[in-house]
Amino acid sequence: MRALLRKLALGLLVCLLVMSGIWLDFYLPEKSITTITGVEVKRVDKDGPIGKENPADGPTTDVYYLYTVSAGEKVRVFRNEDTGWSFPFYFKFNSADVQARAKALEFEKGLARITSYGWRLNMFSWFPNVTKVERVESADASTFSFFRWLGFGLWLLCWGWIARLVWRSDWAWPDAEV
Repeated sequence: MRALLRKLALGLLVCLLVMSGIWLDFYLPEKSITTITGVEVKRVDKDGPIGKENPADGPTTDVYYLYTVSAGEKVRVFRNEDTGWSFPFYFKFNSADVQARAKALEFEKGLARITSYGWRLNMFSWFPNVTKVERVESADASTFSFFRWLGFGLWLLCWGWIARLVWRSDWAWPDAEV
């Protein structure tokens, strides 16, 4: 019985490990070097961009978009939206300033380092959200994200410690007689 309980606990821990890893991958910042080819502002509501097919049916807000091309002609679209005081706690209130910097870099046709979080999922119209745009001189500029690696490092240490506790635990549950 103990062996079965230990296997079930380890299986549950593996599931939690995978789910928390996916969650961290989505919310921790990553950096990419790219060329900004265009910027746009769209009016959106809870259902997405407002248009003939989707009239406004509630509060609306402006969402900024950045269109980019990276090495190898890989096209990528980013969203630039304030997070405010809500989750994820990036406390981003400067999306208009970030958009102005992106527009200036678009005119310069220079390289930009974009810091963002999230994934691009075409099926759900999800775009990574930009937190910072800065000019870089070469495509070899660093894309190292300290907070991303710190987050994953602490995450792995915690999970290693939990797995060690579970593996070495001697649960007091008696073996069941069948």
